[in-house]
Amino acid sequence: MKKLLLFTLVTLLLSCSKSDKTILDETIAKLNTLETIEYRAQVTFLPKKDDRNNIFEGNCFYDFTSKDSLLGAKYHFVMEDGDEQVFDGEKMFYTSVKEERVLYENDPKDYQVNSSILGLRSLLELKKVLPTLASDSTVILEKRVDTIINNVECRQFNFSIPDRYISDGKLVRVGKEMKDYIYNYEISISKNNKLPVYIRTSNSFADQVITAELSDFDMDAKRDSSVWSYERFPEGYLTMTEREYYKRERINMESNIGKKAPDFTLPSLAGDTISLSKLENKLTLLEFWFPNCGGCVEAVPHINEIQKRYKKNGLSIYGIEFTRSNDKGLRDYVEKQHIEIPTLYLGKGTASSYGTSAAPTFVLLNEQKEILYIRMGLEKETLIKMIETELGI
Repeated sequence: MKKLLLFTLVTLLLSCSKSDKTILDETIAKLNTLETIEYRAQVTFLPKKDDRNNIFEGNCFYDFTSKDSLLGAKYHFVMEDGDEQVFDGEKMFYTSVKEERVLYENDPKDYQVNSSILGLRSLLELKKVLPTLASDSTVILEKRVDTIINNVECRQFNFSIPDRYISDGKLVRVGKEMKDYIYNYEISISKNNKLPVYIRTSNSFADQVITAELSDFDMDAKRDSSVWSYERFPEGYLTMTEREYYKRERINMESNIGKKAPDFTLPSLAGDTISLSKLENKLTLLEFWFPNCGGCVEAVPHINEIQKRYKKNGLSIYGIEFTRSNDKGLRDYVEKQHIEIPTLYLGKGTASSYGTSAAPTFVLLNEQKEILYIRMGLEKETLIKMIETELGI
């Protein structure tokens, strides 16, 4: 395999003209000399599988003079709907105009500062990863035909990366079970300003493609100092840390403990319908989830285990997908993730009636369909203790 990759790499490098390497080198140099830049981004997730929005647009501003150790840049993102995400090199916050809310973190973690959709397939990512892609002997570089994107003449390159993928500007190795995994990183670079106008990523193990169209570059852009403070928002905005906000949401949900659970009737992937009021088991555990939710994926083997262990004692578990308007693609996803519990869908209204919009959320009901436990995130030991207590084990 390695010999084949090396042979292919040598062949492709010999076929690449000097100007191809020059353009890559010039792009790397251009990105490294930038102090600030603002541009327009449109990030698209393909294929579109449900009624959720798959296109996200907004303005991205980067200040590369930041000395922070988390990201190496300050940023100010403004989405099309006016929502913002801001990182000043130390603190971050993000806003919801619709909900008049500001959530801030004075000591953000790496995953938080990298959480914005506009940060996917960004100039910052390319600035970090392109030198590695251009020099790594295991990465296969393929030059594609020149093209015109949004009236900009471009040179296209595709990097095929065996056994690794790109995350937060770094190459990350996949698990040993993912044999022959290939991650494709395609860029189209403007022949004029040597900046990318199009980035596309895909891999050999999933059908999801992420694209980003970048335009309207302003390399002299600046930001007023007030931009970096959430105090510029109206006094009526709810302002608190992310931890405080989700704690408040949890308390609101837990206020339903002891109350009768809202009834529902939902279709299942098995082809039948399930009504809560008609279930006769001793305990019912509901999991509200949606595809590609990290916490939901992590919970799968644990929930499968809980079902196997306690089903004979009278526990039934149902997963409720609450973001889709149909079951298109859902069955394939459930099979791929090895989800063994019955899956119900069209659960948006049901999730709302239980007061949750976060996933995964777990709700435990007794035989009378009263709420015994409701919690965002899987706290496995606490949940098992509650189940065993109620079942008398």
